[in-house]
Amino acid sequence: MVLIGSILDLIVLGAAGWWMLPHVRRFLEAHGQVGPNYLGHTIPRGMGVVLWLLLWLQELVLQGALKLESSGLMGEISLLKELSTLEVNNRAFTFSATFIFLLGWTDDLIGSKAVKGLKGHFRYWMESKTLSMGAVKAIGTLSIAAWLVLAVGNDQTPIWQMGVELILLILMTNTLNLLDVRPGRSLKAFLGSFCAVLLLGYYFLDLDTSLFFPMIPVCMGGLILYSLDIRGFGMLGDAGSNLLGFTLGYGIIMIFPWEAQCVIVAVIGFLHRQAEVSSITQMIEQNRFLHWLDRLGRT
Repeated sequence: MVLIGSILDLIVLGAAGWWMLPHVRRFLEAHGQVGPNYLGHTIPRGMGVVLWLLLWLQELVLQGALKLESSGLMGEISLLKELSTLEVNNRAFTFSATFIFLLGWTDDLIGSKAVKGLKGHFRYWMESKTLSMGAVKAIGTLSIAAWLVLAVGNDQTPIWQMGVELILLILMTNTLNLLDVRPGRSLKAFLGSFCAVLLLGYYFLDLDTSLFFPMIPVCMGGLILYSLDIRGFGMLGDAGSNLLGFTLGYGIIMIFPWEAQCVIVAVIGFLHRQAEVSSITQMIEQNRFLHWLDRLGRT
């Protein structure tokens, strides 16, 4: 039943996402939420709001299905427990993802793009005696990630493993943001990584497919936004890229064992170090395959 529900959910989310796309774009343009991309072209920023809207649409659908099932209108009472579990897990993720989105959205609105990296934010704090929006976002992400790790954990989960999950969730949230400096790069990384997590989890880790349910709206939204993003007609913004990273990190901590999580932490830790001392773009351009993959589909 979870599989059937997921297919119906994909249809609803896909139709809603395609309908939202032009309306969100016009809304952002009408309210001045535009900015230059890396080529200097002025395009709407903050298209990642579509991802957040789809998250809440799924929560609304789940709430409605739960009400119908509890009233007996859907027939099988045995579905009630399954729906309740799905809704609780979905609500926990949607709640935490909403705060990640709002932190990114606020950074899009009032954050300074001139302040970058750990050194940059620390220097800003030393000189101005106030926190940059990026630092506020980092503190907020730490708090939300800690809450989610505690919410999805259990009494048997060791503290050190929760620490690994927390670090992974924080770093992954920022990693997709670091990649979002060229059209399509962040979405390619998210969609490719998500497919890898799904396949590895399904074929090698005896995956419970219901674990993927909370992530479906962001995946569907990413597919819908891909064409717009890769052609340089709209930007995800920090709100969108942070939400992508948070979703991917959530999927990894829910599915992969701690050994795999440690390897992933090392890889994304290296990417953060590379961003501090040089740039990820420079690293990609120096690798022929990565450079080809990065430019694939870009106009």
